[in-house]
Amino acid sequence: MRIAWSIPLDAGLAPEEDRVDAAWQEFHEASKLPAAIARAQASRYTTTPQEAFAVSRAFRQFPGPDAIPLPAGRRRPARLSDVLAGRRSRQDLDRPLSLGDLSVVLTDALGPTRILTDEQTDIPTVRRAWPSAGGLYPLDCYLIARDVVGIGPGCFHVNTIAQRLEPVPAARDRDVTAVLRDGWFWQSFVTEAAAVIVLVAVFERTIAKYGERGYRFALLDAGHAAQNLLLVATQQQLPATAIGGFDDDALAGALGLDGLHEAVVETVALGGADADEGHR
Repeated sequence: MRIAWSIPLDAGLAPEEDRVDAAWQEFHEASKLPAAIARAQASRYTTTPQEAFAVSRAFRQFPGPDAIPLPAGRRRPARLSDVLAGRRSRQDLDRPLSLGDLSVVLTDALGPTRILTDEQTDIPTVRRAWPSAGGLYPLDCYLIARDVVGIGPGCFHVNTIAQRLEPVPAARDRDVTAVLRDGWFWQSFVTEAAAVIVLVAVFERTIAKYGERGYRFALLDAGHAAQNLLLVATQQQLPATAIGGFDDDALAGALGLDGLHEAVVETVALGGADADEGHR
């Protein structure tokens, strides 16, 4: 079946018989993992105690006196089967979001679940609630808060280890509405959302160990983590939706990222609970 498009197509969307090799095809081939390469990588990869220490703390931090602690919000009990059945992408995101509900979503979905100490290096490492290749966790989390009860509008780095929101220095003077507008192409359900969670991949964290394959792994991390966010939001009876359509460079500029070594890979927009649910 041929599709008649009403707008001009670039080469990557053209009918297959007219298509030149696309970037995704080249990357897919370059990032395959034959057995010989897997054996070679496994045989030469070693971790020094210094590298293990660095990896165990390989996430951004913006320490400062204006960091906002994440409170212990009230968790709504729910069966996993009900949460899975009830998850839907919703765009009614304009109700105010309580800091308690936001804290539950961030800490349960992305926070530490266990701290393990390496027997050889005696270095503690933090485990999270999603699978990550090599336990490297290449994601940093940011928050664009428009209407979160208890904090003013702003752009924050989410330090899930210290459980606090850290204002992003590059975004201190940015207008939050403009960041939402420019970052998500003027879509009203985003510009009116109470908050948007932004997952940023630092690709070298996985590429250093897995080569080109590490890029795939970083994207898988983002998908796993985003599903956690959506499921916890569903448990808390908060409307939420994942949004893959965003302006990469606009968001990188707003958050002070270079957009290449640190890049936005997934976003999740949140709204507050229904009026009859109240705020927690």
